[in-house]
This record gives sequence, structure tokens and C-alpha cells, in this order.
Amino acid sequence: MKLAPALSRAQLACCARDKAAEAIRAGRERGATTCPCFRPTSSIRYDARSFRLVNNCHVSLNTLAGRITATLILGAFQRSALADHTWTVGGAELVWRRSGWYLHLTQSRPAPPLRHTTGAIGADLGIVNLCTTDDGTVFTGATVQRVRTKRHRQRQRLQTRGTRNAKRRLRKVAGKERRFQTDVNHCISKALVQKAVDEGKALRLEDLTHIRQRTAATVRPSQRRSHSRWAFRQLRTGVTYKAQQAGVPLILVDPRITSRRCFACGYTDKANRPNQATFHCQNPACGHSDAADVNAAKNIAYWAVVSQPIAPVLRDETQARRFSGG
Repeated sequence: MKLAPALSRAQLACCARDKAAEAIRAGRERGATTCPCFRPTSSIRYDARSFRLVNNCHVSLNTLAGRITATLILGAFQRSALADHTWTVGGAELVWRRSGWYLHLTQSRPAPPLRHTTGAIGADLGIVNLCTTDDGTVFTGATVQRVRTKRHRQRQRLQTRGTRNAKRRLRKVAGKERRFQTDVNHCISKALVQKAVDEGKALRLEDLTHIRQRTAATVRPSQRRSHSRWAFRQLRTGVTYKAQQAGVPLILVDPRITSRRCFACGYTDKANRPNQATFHCQNPACGHSDAADVNAAKNIAYWAVVSQPIAPVLRDETQARRFSGG
């Protein structure tokens, strides 16, 4: 289908309007008081009418000066994803990075029905231990903290130096910490969902929405950097879409008192947790001891109050995946 020039420009205007409206809504949710601004190199949104794939190796893009055809430089994963006809290509986003333009394509297909499960796996999220399950499986955050400290000191050293070579080095290492954290969260979410599939159980996670605002008054100055960089939402998002793809029910629970409640007897007291790592019930009739995160994960699995019965599914109740083509 060939669009008239005026219609082509109107379609781009509609995509730009939708992107601007989403940015304003996101800013309001964060409590921003200023209007978001877009740079000349900001990403460009394309819907199904303003771009077209040609033989899965070229793309026809609508521009203000007419359509252009570009070659997609694809890796093996991207090529196999486009060749899988069980997925439907949706919208796209054209993004400028240092080395050139990248086209982010989305694909979707109907989500499978939820599996029949017996019981649930409780997962406690944290900073020292990124995730701990009720059976004692621990995904430690020591490596993430070590990398963050290393990158923070490196940035400080280079920024203090301020030479041309230091600035070049800063540009080279920019984003490494973020990509490392993303990979760690991807591996953890993949392992959690696979564990739920193997055991035939649902997943129960803490609903940590607005946790930073709720705990801001109790965070020490020395903990502010690690607290502000805690990527719990990224981990939950990864678990959400992977669980949906595997048909695993995902349940969000209220995190309150899960770390102070004794799993064995239900006695709740702040003194039950003398430090970050250990839990010891102060009830004289109980005396239950356990790793603090394991005790919290057990409470999440069995006793925590459900906050949301099922985690929100992705748009249009479909699975979705995104990949980039250069």
C-alpha cells in the first residue's frame, strides 16, 4: 500500500503525538513538574502504517521527505525471530546510538493459558541478596555491588582528571554498569520462571511499588547510592513477561511485616531480626531461627496478603518481545 505524501506526514504526526502524550503521563506518575523535552536525536516511533519489512532484511521507513529503504544488519537471533511466523510484527522505534541508527521491532502472539499449579514459590527481593526463594536458593547481589563500586570510583577518577583522554574513556565505559545489571536480572528472572515450571508452582513476589519513597526516611546516607540504584522493577518486569510466556501464574503480595514475622509461629516483632542476615524469633515458646531472607520468602509463599491476584499482563493480553536491527 502506497500512502500519499500528506497522509504519510499525518501518520508520523499521529505517532509523535502519541509518544509525547505517553511521556507526559509518565512524568505525571513520577511527580514531575516540568514538561518533557525531546532532543533532535530522540527516538522516532513507527506504527504498522508508517514502516514495512521487505524480505526480512530491508525496511521501508516513512519520512517527511518520502519513503526510504534501509538495510537491516541482523544477528542470528534477530534473523530467526523474524523467520518465526508464529509471532506478529507490531510497531517499531528508530533510535540513534553512537554507532548509528537502530530499529527496535516488537513482535507479539497470544499468551498461553495459565498452568495448573500446586502451591507457590515465594521470592524475597533485596539489595544484599537480589532474590531469595523459600527453599533457600539465593541469588546474591555481591557481584553487582562490586561492579557498581568499581564503576563509581572509575567515573569519579576520570571526572576529576578532566582531560580529553579521560572524557573519551568515560564515553567508552558509559552504560556498562547498566547492561551488566540488566543481564543479571535477566538470568535471575529466567531461573525463577524455570524453577516454577519444573516444580509446577506459581510465583509469589513482593509488590515493591513506591518502596523508595516509603523507606526514604530510614535510609542512611551511606546507603543512598545502592538504594537508589536498586533495580527491583526491572527484575519484576523480567519475571512478569517470562512467566506469562511460560503460562506460570504470578501473584504480587503485600511486603509489610514479611521480614519481621516468624514463619513458624507467626509472632511479629522488629527484634526478631537483629541484623540483615539472621532471623531469631523472640517468642519464648518458639525460638525459631533461620536466614532472614529465607524466613521472609516463606512468609511470602504462605502467609503474605495478596496485593494483586495476577500481575498485570502485557498490552492486549499478548506476549511480546523486542529486538534491535542495526
